[in-house]
Amino acid sequence: MRKIAFVVFTFVIVAMLGKLGFWQLSRGAEKLKLQQQVEETAEGTAISDLTLLPTAPLWHRVSLVGVFDNSRPILLDNQLNNGRVGYHLYLPFRTQERWLLVNLGWLAAPPYREMLPVLPTFHGEQTITGIIAPASSLLTLKQEVAPTQWPLRVQNIELTELATVLDRNLPTWVIQISATNPVALKQNWQPVVMKADKHYGYAMQWFVMAFAVLGMAGWWLLRESDQ
Repeated sequence: MRKIAFVVFTFVIVAMLGKLGFWQLSRGAEKLKLQQQVEETAEGTAISDLTLLPTAPLWHRVSLVGVFDNSRPILLDNQLNNGRVGYHLYLPFRTQERWLLVNLGWLAAPPYREMLPVLPTFHGEQTITGIIAPASSLLTLKQEVAPTQWPLRVQNIELTELATVLDRNLPTWVIQISATNPVALKQNWQPVVMKADKHYGYAMQWFVMAFAVLGMAGWWLLRESDQ
């Protein structure tokens, strides 16, 4: 009876480890596909006319002329840069009779939570270059500032909610500005946070653990049989 319980327990553990390994393989394949897609679209010509965007616009390069709305800054909270806490600054940008949300980059946070960073302002017509990306989605914590106060400090870039707060129609994506753009702040945003090879490495670790459990279980069963 003890051997049966041990075999069942071993089978459950090995199945769990194997499932985790295959999940990491799946995530690795997804990240590899995303990396390839980002690289392919980044090599294309920048789109300067929003009407020419494909039906799946993510990761395409754009070059747009328009005007920033400095009165409605949005600060994405909990953004780290070399271990230092800060924000990503988003500003509404009007181009070709449409409003977009542009991530200008990283700003350091002041030493006290009650303080907000001094924000840059951009006046007159600007040309921005960047890529179309999905909005950042992080763990939602407590909302720090009421929606009527600017700058607006948020835990997530929820485009539907922000469109209501801004009273403007926004697309389902944002513009991540190029590091070489004159108005860009410090850039630490990455389209793929964890590369595919890391997922494959984690998968290998889970599979090695599964084989180790099988080996130890086989050794224990052989020892029990000899007694």
